[in-house]
Amino acid sequence: MSFRAYHGCREDEKINGNTFSVDFCGEFVSCAADSDCLEETVNYGRVYDAVASVMLGERCNLLETLAARILDKIRAGFPEFLHVKVCVGKKNPPVAGPCEWSRITAEWTRDE
Repeated sequence: MSFRAYHGCREDEKINGNTFSVDFCGEFVSCAADSDCLEETVNYGRVYDAVASVMLGERCNLLETLAARILDKIRAGFPEFLHVKVCVGKKNPPVAGPCEWSRITAEWTRDE
């Protein structure tokens, strides 16, 4: 997923924005592979909407905060997930040298 958003610690990031990416992976038990039925799996349009609401919502300074907020949103909206992994990236982060992306990965696994 790709978003133009206004997260970051520096004032220019909050004003000018940046390109962010979010990779999402969720694990759950489903018989959808056998049935080929959308009602028996996760609606990934809803997953995208949940991620977008975080990315385009309240601004924050850190990628870690974005990843944690996305995990919380997915956990609340999709209780069928047993494991969730998100990777949030910022294009051309403001560092003292060439750097195409900075990324942070966060995971959650249901306690059973």
